[in-house]
Amino acid sequence: MAAATLVAPAGATGTPGATVAEGDTGPGPGPGAAAGARLSTGGTARIDRGGLRVTGPGDAPSGPYSYVRVGGRTEVTPAGRQAPQATTALGGPATAPARTAPSAPSALTPRATASPTATPNQRVRIQLVNADNWGPLIHVWNRRTWQYYDVAEQQWDTYGTVGLPPGDYLTIGDFSTWGRDTYFLAKTFTVGGSALTVSLDARQSKPVRIAVDDPSATRATSSVWYTLPNGDLAGFAGGWGNQVYVSPLALSGVNLKIHDVLERKGSSGNRPSPYRYDLVHTFANGVPATPVVQVRTADLALTRPWVKAPGAGLSAALSVVPRNNDSSAVYLPTTVPAAATFRHYLTPGQPFARDFRLGSLEFGLPDVALPKGANPNETLGQAPYSGQPGWGSSSYRSGTFYLDETSPLADAAGRRGTDLDASSVYRVSADGTPLVDSGLRTGWDSDLQVPAGSYQSYTIRHTVTQRGTANRLSPRVETEWTFPRSALPPSRTSALPVLDAAFSVPGLDARNRAAAGPATVRTTLTSRVGAAPTLTSVEYSFDDGASWQTAPLTADGATGTATLDVPATAGFVSLRVGGKDDAGGTVVRTVTRAFAGPGAQTTLKAGTLTVGTVVVNNARPITPRLSDPMPYEARFTVSGATSALKAGLTFRHGTYTAPDGLLDTGEATCTKRATGTVHDCVARFELAAEHLGLNRLAGTWSVDAWAHSANGGLHQGPVGGQVTFKRSTSLTITATPQPVTRGGTLTVSGRLSGAAWEYGAPTGLAGQKVELQFRKAGTGTTWSTVAAGRTGSTGVVTLRRAAWSDGAWRLHYAGSTSTVGSYSWADNVDVR
Repeated sequence: MAAATLVAPAGATGTPGATVAEGDTGPGPGPGAAAGARLSTGGTARIDRGGLRVTGPGDAPSGPYSYVRVGGRTEVTPAGRQAPQATTALGGPATAPARTAPSAPSALTPRATASPTATPNQRVRIQLVNADNWGPLIHVWNRRTWQYYDVAEQQWDTYGTVGLPPGDYLTIGDFSTWGRDTYFLAKTFTVGGSALTVSLDARQSKPVRIAVDDPSATRATSSVWYTLPNGDLAGFAGGWGNQVYVSPLALSGVNLKIHDVLERKGSSGNRPSPYRYDLVHTFANGVPATPVVQVRTADLALTRPWVKAPGAGLSAALSVVPRNNDSSAVYLPTTVPAAATFRHYLTPGQPFARDFRLGSLEFGLPDVALPKGANPNETLGQAPYSGQPGWGSSSYRSGTFYLDETSPLADAAGRRGTDLDASSVYRVSADGTPLVDSGLRTGWDSDLQVPAGSYQSYTIRHTVTQRGTANRLSPRVETEWTFPRSALPPSRTSALPVLDAAFSVPGLDARNRAAAGPATVRTTLTSRVGAAPTLTSVEYSFDDGASWQTAPLTADGATGTATLDVPATAGFVSLRVGGKDDAGGTVVRTVTRAFAGPGAQTTLKAGTLTVGTVVVNNARPITPRLSDPMPYEARFTVSGATSALKAGLTFRHGTYTAPDGLLDTGEATCTKRATGTVHDCVARFELAAEHLGLNRLAGTWSVDAWAHSANGGLHQGPVGGQVTFKRSTSLTITATPQPVTRGGTLTVSGRLSGAAWEYGAPTGLAGQKVELQFRKAGTGTTWSTVAAGRTGSTGVVTLRRAAWSDGAWRLHYAGSTSTVGSYSWADNVDVR
């Protein structure tokens, strides 16, 4: 779970309930990977490398969801919410519209069918018994022909109905209700000549899981799914540690599969787990009476990836999906440490597809199938992040340029890097005449068609700007290509005749920082069409490109090594490389803040953008609930943008150079005023205490902002404003003796506790002032403070007072900069 990311509405494509094409299944996150649909919760679902990927708003954790694939059509329904949610469909035939959430408790809402059903003969009611989980998703197949039948679920109850002809059937029901365990139950039944009720009995179900001999490990998330002989499947995923119950079943060809992800209990984005388990098992031909698999850590495959941080990142998000012949699994993400190693345990011999995210920057990793025991380790996220050979998809065909630079942010090892939240701009000119300016294009909306005309030379400028303030490396990558018309093929389709530039900087530390002193930059140019490149220059800047210095270069054709001296004061180093080829083409690639230096990190600014003071939650403190996200908003202005603008916020605990807590709100909604250059922006987000993750992070946080515009403006760094996150508190009271003798001593004790933002019981708050208040019986509602004291090391306070009158006693805590105030209940004491 990317817990350092707040759940916030994002610019996801598609609409709830829409049917969209499934994405491609090629290696790495390709163009089809983003071709998903928007969920009713604001997240997205897409097919990526054969697996289902579901994310929450702003790429936050998805939460639980159900999914089914029937006849090539995949449907995803957010589950475990406080109200039923709409279904979103990907791929397959555009049949009946997907199910939407009912408008009234009595509504029966049919889901989409993958194929027409026969004329129904008998009414069959399928219900959950011995558990009160409303909002079902129920599926039915004829277990002889494997024809799928639609079920009309009663979304505010525990059952659904379907009309079925006589025959033998299998039903799979998913009953996921907010705050409760999930019942994912299957049962066979036979329809004869009369109506029928099929009961799925929760009492006969068993928890399904893969258990390890590591007592500190607990389920972080999981997916459980049935696969059928005809290729259909039904599954449940994203339970975030809750139990999933299944029912024993014996049926040839029906397999139950489980992918369990374990981590240390209480982990979060601000306190990532030092290990992750990816465990996979298949129960063939049904479900056994005890669907629990015991494994030993010593029998698993082990690797220790080293994740390099992109500047300020505290954690990365690792997503893993089992690779199966039936492409039936889903990606399951959790946070892992950045700027550190972690232990990754996997089921031996099982192929896995993987990727990881640094903020909004996603890297595809090669598939692995590792043997038992220790395996070679990987380094992930090595800077600089820039274009690498083979990832540009731009082409020329029959007189038209098809510009599509899909992965301009690969890491130094060449792993494909994609930021779906980044903005890109294409500017094309020919013979010095501007042809097109694309304006800001976001995510996979980065392709552009430009007629080539009959000009003699062309210049293409491509600029990619990342969003966010946690990803501080390569926030902007600019490439300028020139080539003559003679480099274009006469009519056939061809890659664009341009050069790519790849960088590597050996010796960077865990946060991709170079030490003060000499640093080596290795550069390689590659032609997309086989021309012979020549590296001509490498330049560097310590002031974000305001001034440049030429590095001494030792070059041999397309490759070269340059050296530069990094001063102790440098926060970042920017790079600019130049080259040419024997077909007359040139390239200049500029990577702003390509890697970090040893100095303090500062705000990045370009152009005239100015971000005003941010007001969060109407300047009131936020007291989040433990695990139930609540909506909030922050308002700010951005001035100086004469064209399209994108902006957002990051809340930060600690210094800008070395924060110890980060929360990203996602992209804000910005509206330009009628006159001038001022945009009014609102960042809407949802937050629960588990996103903060650590009790010590309560208190005042600073605000960082990012903003960029199509006319080249850029801001990334601290701004005015702050937000205070407070822990809720509770205060108990015990007054003795009762009754008390008139004039006798009444002893009042209580315990002051703060909400647990990390795993464990609420924490006693020590050293806090607590007041003892009294209200005399029959005197109305007025309370008087009669004594005060401070809590001890466990949060306990004891106060003594002479009692002269009947009345009520209570304790009061006024609160602090990190906790809200609270009262105990009133304890009535009689005086005799």
